[in-house]
Amino acid sequence: MSGKGEETLIQVLEFDTLLSKLSGYTVSPEGKASIEALFPFTDRESLVDELSALTELKDILEYDEPFPLTSFVDIRPLLKRAEVRGAFLRSREFLALDEFLKVCRRVKAYLSEREEKVEQLAGLARPLAPKPDLERAIGRVVEPSGEVKDSASENLSRIRRAIVRMTGRVRKRLDAVLNEMVGRGFAQEDGLVLRDGRLVIPMKEGHRGRLKGVIVDQSSSGATVFMEPLEVLETNNEIRQLMNQEKQEIERILIGLTETIQPHLDEMETNLRIAGRFDALMARARLSIELNGMAAEVSEDDSLILKNGIHPLLLLRKQRAEVVPLSLNLGEGRHTLIITGPNAGGKTVALKTVGLLSMMHRYGLHVPAGPGTSIPLYDAIFADIGDFQSIEQDLSTFSSHIENIKTIQKEAGQESLVLIDEIGAATDPTEGAALAEVIIRDLTQRGCSSIVTTHMGTLKAFAHEEAGVENGSLAFDGETLCPTYRFQMGIPGSSYAFEIADRLGLPRNLIDEARDLVGEERGRLDRLVLHLEQQLAETQGHLRAAEKEESRLEGLVKLYGELSERLQKEGDERKQEILQEVEDLLKDANATVERVVKEIRENNAGKESIREARKAIETRRKKVKELSRKRVAVKPATEVKQGDWVSWKKHPKRGEVVSDPDGSGRVFVQLDGLKLRIPVSELEQVSPPKTAKKSSGSTHYAGRETVRDEVDLRGMTAEEAVEVLERYLGEARTAGYTHIRIIHGKGTGVLRNVVGHHLKGHALVKTQRLGNWNEGDTGVTIAELR
Repeated sequence: MSGKGEETLIQVLEFDTLLSKLSGYTVSPEGKASIEALFPFTDRESLVDELSALTELKDILEYDEPFPLTSFVDIRPLLKRAEVRGAFLRSREFLALDEFLKVCRRVKAYLSEREEKVEQLAGLARPLAPKPDLERAIGRVVEPSGEVKDSASENLSRIRRAIVRMTGRVRKRLDAVLNEMVGRGFAQEDGLVLRDGRLVIPMKEGHRGRLKGVIVDQSSSGATVFMEPLEVLETNNEIRQLMNQEKQEIERILIGLTETIQPHLDEMETNLRIAGRFDALMARARLSIELNGMAAEVSEDDSLILKNGIHPLLLLRKQRAEVVPLSLNLGEGRHTLIITGPNAGGKTVALKTVGLLSMMHRYGLHVPAGPGTSIPLYDAIFADIGDFQSIEQDLSTFSSHIENIKTIQKEAGQESLVLIDEIGAATDPTEGAALAEVIIRDLTQRGCSSIVTTHMGTLKAFAHEEAGVENGSLAFDGETLCPTYRFQMGIPGSSYAFEIADRLGLPRNLIDEARDLVGEERGRLDRLVLHLEQQLAETQGHLRAAEKEESRLEGLVKLYGELSERLQKEGDERKQEILQEVEDLLKDANATVERVVKEIRENNAGKESIREARKAIETRRKKVKELSRKRVAVKPATEVKQGDWVSWKKHPKRGEVVSDPDGSGRVFVQLDGLKLRIPVSELEQVSPPKTAKKSSGSTHYAGRETVRDEVDLRGMTAEEAVEVLERYLGEARTAGYTHIRIIHGKGTGVLRNVVGHHLKGHALVKTQRLGNWNEGDTGVTIAELR
């Protein structure tokens, strides 16, 4: 959909409101124009690159030093004027040009320093052409105030010195004349006045003949005339001539400076375009930060997978906690989704959420959704939402809907997204339902991704039976009769019309008559839907509990695997040490034997000497035998209890028992900083080490009784914080937490950046974001664990 259709779609989905928000984030006219000229992407590769660049810039704004793109004016009119031979830019215009050149140079340098981390941004900045020589040339001529410097040329310096000298002389003489005229009551006591670039004396109108001079001006009341004494007239004329010379010299200097920039006009035009591109990109990054957005994956198989998507305008108007996220899956053979349920249940909002997020994605924006979100690059989006009754065209609501659907039927294809609100409504229900079925079937057979909402009960059965069509609904609390806004895939929604009517006080006999008119089959269908909703809620509860337990068990399995590997490694290393000690002792024993034999032979030793030699050899033999066993004196652990010290057959070190045996004959043992559950049969009692302290049984065990869902890093150095955070991530993951809170404080932002960089790409971390206002704001990072 393009042209007028695209403009209508932008208004229907309120994308224009987001564009207005984006425009407010820009810092330049060029950036604002880039936002206004945004267009939808048409190829997947370009969109992927754009989203990557946006993610890189968002990371910079959140975690790096400030991005050096500051406000700059639209220099295009200046460049146009500079093209003309003999024309020149004014000094203040050169000052604006200088500011722009500085922005380009700083952006280029900033991204060049980070080229390996921000490949997409560095690529966008590569064509930027900094002009330090032009900056220096402008700096030699123009003051920061915008005036041309005295030192811009020797001639200008000479002229200005002469003006200052002569003006001082004239002022001194005029001050004397003014004092005389005021003293005699002929002049006003206002001091010297500047008129038409000349210093004059304010004489009272009745005494103007008292001063020989020329009347330059007169006050509006006529009571004062401004006179230039004849005695300074010639000097003032000379000053005027010098001022004209000054003006001509300044123009000559500025013409020369303009000629200096002329060879670089094309490059500066390119610089302006790229700077505007970065401004628009930075505006989108700021919006992403405000929405806590992320880059959705660009789907390769036309599957629309939305994970915890939130309507961005709802998010901007409310706190995130007040908005219920939307998750749905349209793909894998399902092309069409029919959403049913009561009025005010959120069906239209769900439709608009899908449409607006798909449009944001199509225009290269981040979307407020969770990891795993995947959106196709639709070639067109069609939306028939709202009351399109047209007085101007004399069309009813139904006629307007049909006009829109006719356009959809004509233009929508396999790579299109179609959104229809209240399909088949505003006409006879039976005929409307029949039309709705054939329209939905046609869209499904075309392969369009279609989402429609309806109240029609027959479409629930149609969705259940028709290939490629799926039911869905927004959950409704049957007890409170209030919407929950939670989307349910595969479950049709009940209208709750009778229940709501009853709650609102409609007479019960009327409601019962209405039920009879609907019929038993319809009643059975509604009861089935309610039953399915209840079952789904229970199943989802069980599923969440199972996922939580699975996550905890995965952590424990990984922990025990790592422990087993470490124990094996330590055991092998210890065996090698023992073998080396045995070998050293054997060498020593052999050397002892040889030495003793030699002494006996050389000294003809007596029985006592031989006895001593045998004793020395026996001592070495015992040491070898003891070392080869290398076992701690133990006794079988038949009655192990809390507080005992034991050795484990699978571990070379000793540990403390921190629990009595359970029903399966296992105890918890504090071993090497970990609490392990070990069968008593694999333990042997040993004497406690001399330095052992009584364990509380809660040292480093990664369990919820000892590990909290938050860690405080305030006051730590960056190195300390990373070490503590890394250890905590493993413990929190093993304890089964899916969301943790990392407190780093606001301060200078150093710890926040350290935490952000460490969590990014971490194997245990799924997502991260800064806290909301009620969670600690920017002093806290919230992380979701895998």
